[in-house]
Amino acid sequence: MNFFNKKNPIILNHFLKYLFNVKHYSINTINEYRLDVMMFLRFIKQYLSISIEVNRFSVFIIRNVKREDLLAFLVYLNTNRNCTACTRKRKIAAIKAFYKWLYTFYPAENMCNPAENLPSIQEVSKLPKYLSLNEAKGLTGIFNLSNCNNPERNNAIIALFLNCGLRVSELSNIRLCDLNLHEGSIRIIGKGNKERIAWLNKYTKEIIGDYLNVRNRNLELVDDMQCLFLNRVHQKLAVRTIEAIVDKAYNLAGIGDRGYTTHTLRHTSATIMYQYVKPDILMLKEFLGHSTIKSTEIYTHINNDQLKKAVDSNPLCDFEPYVA
Repeated sequence: MNFFNKKNPIILNHFLKYLFNVKHYSINTINEYRLDVMMFLRFIKQYLSISIEVNRFSVFIIRNVKREDLLAFLVYLNTNRNCTACTRKRKIAAIKAFYKWLYTFYPAENMCNPAENLPSIQEVSKLPKYLSLNEAKGLTGIFNLSNCNNPERNNAIIALFLNCGLRVSELSNIRLCDLNLHEGSIRIIGKGNKERIAWLNKYTKEIIGDYLNVRNRNLELVDDMQCLFLNRVHQKLAVRTIEAIVDKAYNLAGIGDRGYTTHTLRHTSATIMYQYVKPDILMLKEFLGHSTIKSTEIYTHINNDQLKKAVDSNPLCDFEPYVA
C-alpha cells in the first residue's frame, strides 16, 4: 500500500501498520496520518538542525523531541503555513496518536510523552455550504449525450450524492455486490470501516438501473466484486474524476462560481432531509453515518428561513409602542 514506503522512517511505517491492522482505519485516514506526521518530522529536522534524512529517523531521535518543539510546530503551522484551526487540530491529533503509540510500545524510563498535554486548538464552527432545493433539482438528470460521453453514469452519481448523502470515497468504493436494487439498498463502508445501509428511493433505483444496463452491456464478464462506477477502460472511477463530474454538473447548471464542492452535495442531502422530511436527529445521524451526534447537530442550526418565520410569528412582532 502506498503509505508504507521508503520515504517514511521505519518507526512511522510500524505505526501506520498498527493503524491498519489493529485500529482498522481506512486507507484515506492512514494516509492523512502519514502526511501529517511526515510534515512534523520534516519540521523537526530543520528546526533542530538534524543532519540525517527524515527516513532514517530512529526512535531515539523522535523520543528526544521536547514539548517546546511541538509548540514551535504549532506556531509554524499558524504563521508559516497559514493552516486553519481545523487543519491544525487534525495535525496535532495525528501527532498525539503517534506519540501515544510510541510510548506505549517503546517505553523509556524517566521520559514523558511530550505530546500528552499539548493545548487544544479552538476551532470556529462554520455552517456548511449547501444547495437550495431548486438548485438541487437543477442538477438532477443534467447530463445527456450532448454534454458528456456517459450521461447514465454521471446522472446516477449525482443522484446518489443528493439522495443518499454519501461521501465521495464511499461512492467511489461501492461494489456491485453491495447493491441490492430489488430491496432498494446499498451497503456502504464509511469512515473507520463502519458499515451502514443507504436506502434508495424510486428515482435513484431507476437511474442506477438505467446506468447498469449501459455499464454491463459493454462488459464481457460482470464481476460482482467490481466497483459500481467505472471509467472508459472499465477500471474503478477515481475520486478526482468523480469530483470533476460534479464540477461539470455545477457549471452546466450555472452555479459553478459559488464555491460548491463534491462534499456540498452531502450537506445538501442532509439539509433537504432535515428541512423537508424532518427526521429525528438520531435518524439523520444514521443516514449520514456519523459516529457521534455532535457532527449531526449542525444541521439543526442551518434552517434560517424557518427561524425567520418563527421570529416573524412572535406575538410582539406587531406591538406598537405607546406614544405620549
